[in-house]
Amino acid sequence: MIKSNQLLKCHCFAYAQKCGIKTMRAWQLLQYGSPENLKFNEDGKIPILKDTMDVLVKVHAASINPLDVRMTEGYGRNAFNFVRQVNQCSLTPQNEFPLILGRDFSGTIAYVGKNVKKFKCGDEVWGATSPWENGSHADYLLAHSCKISKKPESLNHLEAASFPYAALTAWAAIRCFAGLSEKNSYGKRILITGASGGVGTFAVQLLKAWGADVSVTCRADAVELMQNLGADAILDYTSQDFKSTLSDLKGLDVIIDNIGGDYPALTIELLKKMQSSKYVTVVSPLLKNTDEQGVLLGTASSAVQATLDTVMSLKDGRSFRWAYFMPNMCALKSIARMIDEKQIVPVIEKTFKFEEIQDAYKKVSDGHARGKVVVNFEMSSSSNTSHNHK
Repeated sequence: MIKSNQLLKCHCFAYAQKCGIKTMRAWQLLQYGSPENLKFNEDGKIPILKDTMDVLVKVHAASINPLDVRMTEGYGRNAFNFVRQVNQCSLTPQNEFPLILGRDFSGTIAYVGKNVKKFKCGDEVWGATSPWENGSHADYLLAHSCKISKKPESLNHLEAASFPYAALTAWAAIRCFAGLSEKNSYGKRILITGASGGVGTFAVQLLKAWGADVSVTCRADAVELMQNLGADAILDYTSQDFKSTLSDLKGLDVIIDNIGGDYPALTIELLKKMQSSKYVTVVSPLLKNTDEQGVLLGTASSAVQATLDTVMSLKDGRSFRWAYFMPNMCALKSIARMIDEKQIVPVIEKTFKFEEIQDAYKKVSDGHARGKVVVNFEMSSSSNTSHNHK
């Protein structure tokens, strides 16, 4: 009797033989250091299905996230390796290297596990992988069917790939941790710090679609973008009067923080002194702590810090929370619907071809992105694309 993983392996080989495909292109990290350590491999191995609910996706476009850049430096390695070890079994070992980065993707399903019912070969899908999984900077990607969804019909693959990781991070912060929804956001006063990146540009559009009053902080060169996305008040954090202007925002219901650093101390007093007011940051110290202190001690110290942050905020009737990316097929469906209804549009600063991924990483590492940096696997040359703003 053939064991299940051997059968899945046979299926992948069958697909490869059917299409005449033996290898795939992939950008692989063989050691930590910087994006310069990424190596282009034209003879990478096509991923092998590990579960009957897995799908093999032919990637047409992906994006670069700040997390991808930091992971080339080893950021989060202790925590991610711990999860890999927990998920590892003797039949399907999950090694640290070679590591394929890339979280977001948009592509076409090339093969489905035998128990996958909601998708079929040829379906156009989008999604995002967890940081401890091999990612989307390769021609083929292995994904569990519960982590993907049909891509928005109104978007091409390039546009669709700009959304999932940042959108799901923002969705988690807004919906799961701040407790906001389409039903209770109308008229709420929200501040989004560092709003010009991928998470921020999506958060602005989502909250405006839900009827919130949205204030943002950004640099002067992102003001026009924020206006186009519908922000109600725009504060240039490089201006001399930034702090005094910021203080005028007292009485906020929710703060979504994309920067961290001094911002919690600088802005938490702007929240209403009531239990429903929440400060939600997507910049938690968990991975940094596990890198510096090890998984167990780093997780414990992070838990203590989170508890202290929560207690200190609750004494004034406020709530302080850490948010993070969470795979969510239902959220992807809701987001796709809002995109197809033109409530949310893609914000892409620049597009690179697949062979130029190192240049794309450098663009993101330089900071101050205006939306997303996207990689088009089918493109023959790089081009600037900033026309997708409202």
